[in-house]
Amino acid sequence: MIAISETRDHKLIASLNEEVQALHCHMHPEFFKPFDKAGMEAAFQSFFTDANCRAYVATKDGIAIGYIICMVKEVKENAFIYASKSLYIDQVGVLQAYRHTGAGRLLMEQAEQLAQELSIKRIELDHWSANTVAAGYFRKHGYALCKERLFKTVG
Repeated sequence: MIAISETRDHKLIASLNEEVQALHCHMHPEFFKPFDKAGMEAAFQSFFTDANCRAYVATKDGIAIGYIICMVKEVKENAFIYASKSLYIDQVGVLQAYRHTGAGRLLMEQAEQLAQELSIKRIELDHWSANTVAAGYFRKHGYALCKERLFKTVG
């Protein structure tokens, strides 16, 4: 059975992040650095100083197999847009050996539960276009494209 629990264990999350970071580095080495354990531990420790950051870990038989990091995002009203509050899924990952076990679904459901607890109606996330596996997974679970971000390299 897979269990989901909240965590602030930056070392645990950093270790679970290694596969995600390696995938990103492989897809876009011009943006992403290779995994650096000490650097990731420090980065996640910094994340967890923010009260708007919540992290959850999926465990199976006492082994950590996946994680999700969510951030509450608030945008103030201005001349262009209304004020809004959303739950942003900053990162989600399940170790390769444990994919297709339901861990990802349970982590995503935890994000939905958190949004409901915080009276937030909108969950947002993004993924790299080359990550077609993630794109398919998110769409399968009800997420719809709402914005595209393009870039062009010059010079």
